[in-house]
Amino acid sequence: MKAVCEEAGDAKSSPEFTDEEVHLIRLWSLCDSSAGGQLSAQIAYFATPAVFGIYGLSAGSLVIVGVAFVCILLLLGWGFVSTWRDQSKFGLMKSICVKVLAMLPADERRR
Repeated sequence: MKAVCEEAGDAKSSPEFTDEEVHLIRLWSLCDSSAGGQLSAQIAYFATPAVFGIYGLSAGSLVIVGVAFVCILLLLGWGFVSTWRDQSKFGLMKSICVKVLAMLPADERRR
C-alpha cells in the first residue's frame, strides 16, 4: 500500500508501507498517549488492591493484605507480559520510521 504525499511527481516522497505498517499507523494515531490518560489508567489498576490492602491493615486481617499483595503482583506480571508482547510492534514502528527518515533530505536527517 502506498502512502501518498501532497507533492506529486516526486517518486521519493511516497514510501511503500506494508498493510501491517498501515494498520499500526492507524492504531497509533487513535491512541491516547497523554500523560493524564496514562496516569489515570495506572491509578485505576493499582488503586483497588491498594485500598483493599489498607482496609486489610485497618481491619487487622493478614488474609486481606495477602490477597491485595497477590493482586498487585499479578498486575505487575501482566504489565511485564504485555510489554514483552508489544516488542514486535516496536520493531514494526522502527521500520516505518526508517522509511519516513529515508524520504528526508540529508541535512534534515542529522537534526
